[in-house]
Amino acid sequence: INAEYGGKAASGSDLKLGLATAPVLYAAREFPQLNDMILRGFSGEGDAEEAFHLVGRSEGVELTRQLAERYCAGAIRDLEDMPECEERDALSSLCDLVLNRTN
Repeated sequence: INAEYGGKAASGSDLKLGLATAPVLYAAREFPQLNDMILRGFSGEGDAEEAFHLVGRSEGVELTRQLAERYCAGAIRDLEDMPECEERDALSSLCDLVLNRTN
């Protein structure tokens, strides 16, 4: 997968735990064979590796990044209604952290 999107996505650790995250769900639109793997929690032999490969070939990571950007943009717009304070700054920084995390 693309290391730009963050450590968990780039390592496939969620797949090994049986978790279908947003990149996998988006990738399943392009590669329907992922749906069976998702339903069995990637417990079949080679499931996690194959899912990792398919996600890497898909638009799943990019679509997930775009989704996160939309949510963060909305959160930042909502924060504009708050008075300037440390808490507002911290929440705004959290959006940046989410979008630019590396692990």
